[in-house]
Amino acid sequence: MELLELIKKTMEDKKAHDVVVVDFKNTSPICDYFVICDASNARQVNAISEAIDEAVSKQGYAIRRSDSKTDSPWILLDAGDVVAHVFLTEERQRYNLEKLYAEYISQ
Repeated sequence: MELLELIKKTMEDKKAHDVVVVDFKNTSPICDYFVICDASNARQVNAISEAIDEAVSKQGYAIRRSDSKTDSPWILLDAGDVVAHVFLTEERQRYNLEKLYAEYISQ
């Protein structure tokens, strides 16, 4: 399974809210995509990020996690070409990455 689709599906399977893909494929040398989602509580944020880590690793991709604390309001998972952002809902609203990268959001 393609890395982007794997991360999106894992988020959706864990009931993440409002999964959004930001497409940098032709504009950034850092990564091809951001995948952004949120959850209403820290336990769910952690469960989503752990599921992504496990699914991506199981498929043989290397992945790094920004924070190992279980109560972090924003966890970033770097899988090279795809970077996943798992937010607590309030943090997602505060940082509003979708507004910052609006021109790159895939529909």
